[in-house]
Amino acid sequence: MRRALGPVLLCLMVACSESFLPASAVDDLRVIGARIDVEGAPGRANPSPEDEVQASILVIDQGPLPALTWSFIACVPAPTRIGVPICGDLIEGCDGCVGPPPSDPFALPVLRFQVPPEEELDELEAREVLLLGVVCGEGVPSAEAIRELLSGESDDLAPCEDAEGEPIVDEDERSVGRIVTVQIPIERDTEDPNLNPGIENVFLNESDWPPPYAEGVPREAPATGCKAALDALNPEDREKHPKAGSPPSTIDLSVTPGSLQSFTVDGEDFTEELQVSWLADGGGFEVAFSFITDPADKVGTRWQPFSEVPTDGRLVRFSYVIRDGRGGLDRVERGLCVLPPASPESPP
Repeated sequence: MRRALGPVLLCLMVACSESFLPASAVDDLRVIGARIDVEGAPGRANPSPEDEVQASILVIDQGPLPALTWSFIACVPAPTRIGVPICGDLIEGCDGCVGPPPSDPFALPVLRFQVPPEEELDELEAREVLLLGVVCGEGVPSAEAIRELLSGESDDLAPCEDAEGEPIVDEDERSVGRIVTVQIPIERDTEDPNLNPGIENVFLNESDWPPPYAEGVPREAPATGCKAALDALNPEDREKHPKAGSPPSTIDLSVTPGSLQSFTVDGEDFTEELQVSWLADGGGFEVAFSFITDPADKVGTRWQPFSEVPTDGRLVRFSYVIRDGRGGLDRVERGLCVLPPASPESPP
């Protein structure tokens, strides 16, 4: 089956950063996608001219997510087809593009704006609109980095700065924060719009995901000490949480019916192929990416727990993201508490 055609919709550029960890390993702040929703059109992934858009920037970290600061610009790209996309005309009235709001210091980046009219898009030969910006887990976005980003520069930028305006780096001299470019395709055929795919379920070792993290993980939950959260579980559910040093667990993901759409480009018919990203802030996945070509099929991989954990357990956060290659995206979060192996003296 031929793979779906479409632009790369999220470019994550990490300034001054090299990592030999697999793509599935979450060891620091990361932006993993942007969920696009169109006001008044549930399920739509791509807006049309003059539509109101909501872009939810999806951010994860190793352990609890810190309070974030961010700054974004919404714009119509300049008419260029090579290199990093740059802004042509700014889009005024972007609600939430600078945050967090004073009333909610732990807010997440949710940006709202209106797509310009068709004639304004046509003037710049625009087939998409852009969100360019910075997300920081420490400090605040650098105004200089934003200016450089708007001019098309993305190399060697320091995204975040401290109160004195100095760039913030980690212990490895890597710049802290993330520079984000989101490309949002414009939907011209409203009779057959692209829809966001949906994750239907995630299974652990061919069973339902066990509580208490079967629907997500509390943002403030610490990385250690999760053993106490299992005390109220029945023995069967508690046993589903892995032990340190145990064999790999199988993880399978299924999608909702209709998640793989058919579409036509230049008179040729295609069917979407969903890319699955497997992400975890501990242990190790067998693969970082998988593909779904049939919505009736589950896709899976294996995840290896830690070899050692603290006596009170180690919480692992999992993020699963599916993308259709045309702008559609869905994401769910799950958690497991990895427990120390039972000692020989422990009663059965």
